[in-house]
Amino acid sequence: MTKKIFRSLVALSAAVLLICILCISYVLYGYFGEIISDELKAEANLISQEIRQDEGYLEDMQTIENRITLIDADGTVLFDSQAEAATMENHGNREEVREAAKNGQATVTRYSDTLATKTIYYAEELEDGKILRIAQDQSMVMLLLRGVVGPVAAIFMVILILAAVLSRAISKRIVKPINEMDLSDKDAEEPYMELAPLVVKIRQQNRHIGMQMAELERRQKEFTTITENMSEGFLLIDRNTEILSYNRAALELLGAEDAVAGEKPHTAFELNRSKGFRTAVEKALAGKHSQQPLETESRYYQIIANPVSEQGEVVGAVVIVMDVTEKEQRDKLRREFTSNVSHELKTPLTTIYGVADMLAEGIIKQEDLKSFGKTIKDESGRMIHLIDDIIRLSMLDEDSVQDAVSKVDLFETAKEVIERLTLTAEERSIALYLEGDSAVIEGVPSLCDEILYNLCENAIKYNKDCGSVTVAVKMEKDGAVLSVEDTGPGIPYEFRERIFERFFRVDKSHSRNVGGTGLGLSIVKHAVIRMKGTIQVESIEGAGTKMIVRLPHNKSKNGDTLSL
Repeated sequence: MTKKIFRSLVALSAAVLLICILCISYVLYGYFGEIISDELKAEANLISQEIRQDEGYLEDMQTIENRITLIDADGTVLFDSQAEAATMENHGNREEVREAAKNGQATVTRYSDTLATKTIYYAEELEDGKILRIAQDQSMVMLLLRGVVGPVAAIFMVILILAAVLSRAISKRIVKPINEMDLSDKDAEEPYMELAPLVVKIRQQNRHIGMQMAELERRQKEFTTITENMSEGFLLIDRNTEILSYNRAALELLGAEDAVAGEKPHTAFELNRSKGFRTAVEKALAGKHSQQPLETESRYYQIIANPVSEQGEVVGAVVIVMDVTEKEQRDKLRREFTSNVSHELKTPLTTIYGVADMLAEGIIKQEDLKSFGKTIKDESGRMIHLIDDIIRLSMLDEDSVQDAVSKVDLFETAKEVIERLTLTAEERSIALYLEGDSAVIEGVPSLCDEILYNLCENAIKYNKDCGSVTVAVKMEKDGAVLSVEDTGPGIPYEFRERIFERFFRVDKSHSRNVGGTGLGLSIVKHAVIRMKGTIQVESIEGAGTKMIVRLPHNKSKNGDTLSL
């Protein structure tokens, strides 16, 4: 703005100066013309006096600056100082001649047909009726004007430079208050009245823009809060796979958090180049909804990509990355569970079917009926036991155990369990020991009983003959600790976590001989979790196994019982 004002002031100053020079030149031009007319009149008077005294005066004149012409009353040129009189046309019709003959004298300015120049003519009638005319070219005036061009040009340049300096100072002075205006202050006064409408409009627009920016910031914060707290990964990309927006979960799920640490990722394929991810992105950018699986070493993901269209043209895509590991693991467990249940039920059912078929055909001897009846009973009991365990485990899975929470003394519960398993232990000469003292907690009595019974039963089943099982119960600051230790063959290190899986057995051939459903430890783990406890396995191959269960008091700080 300063430059524009500066240029305008300089241009205005130059224009005004030029107009002034032209006007002065025009005035001087007219002024000098009048001076020439007066000079011509004076010269004519002198020449006319000389002619009256000496008619041959004109012929004797040697140096004549102005053009002198003597014209007869009929218009015939008698003498001309710059041309041959005989060759000149009749001048009777010339304006200055006619006016001089009529008025005695005349002054006329016109272009000379003879000399083709602008000339000032002065004509005066003599006493004998002849006309004396003196002429001077207007170029004399131009010569006079030309003489002042140099000084005028110098003055013009000085004034122009002075105008430039002043224009710069004035333009800065004009613009300074405008630059110092605070448009955000609605109470501030405008430096110039003419700016009031513009300032009002700008302030209105600033308020409107401020409201829009606040709304955009609010929406951005909402969007960021939502996306950053999503467990699913979110990506917004353009048609060139350039990333427009993403959340931290996307980097974590796609395994790119370390790859792009410290810098923003540019393209979607920088995050992941697996086949499933690339296929989902490419199909979405082609305008098709896509849903692709993505599997890593230990995780399962679902990639969902949808195209983003604008005016019928695909301009990008929205990609959602969902962690479906738990679902896949559940599906896997469900399939394994179904397979294992089918397998576990098939064996007793096959046995029962075989015995029933033999009975139906009447090929069993009378003395063998009791033995075959016992086989049907044992296999049926095994099936019932299996189904009961499955139902119990399902109830624990669904958290639908309806037993009331009450005070449970784990030491007394352990004593009752040992009494119930005494006969089973005696069959293999296994000694049962109980150590510790009273340990009372708030828990579900049936679950506590199942935990101790299954651990002790397993310790007996998978023990060596003439071995021992030691149950220890004690109270600690954070709750009760019970352990069941046997002298069996131990559990290999790689199987210590898997023993809690449903139907898992370390030695399937031995497990088949000792019976059981393979669900005991799974029920124990679910029951412990149900009561907010933990279970730990300590085992050395060939030296036995020790199961350690820690159960909290399950009481709040004010003594109220917490719900399980």
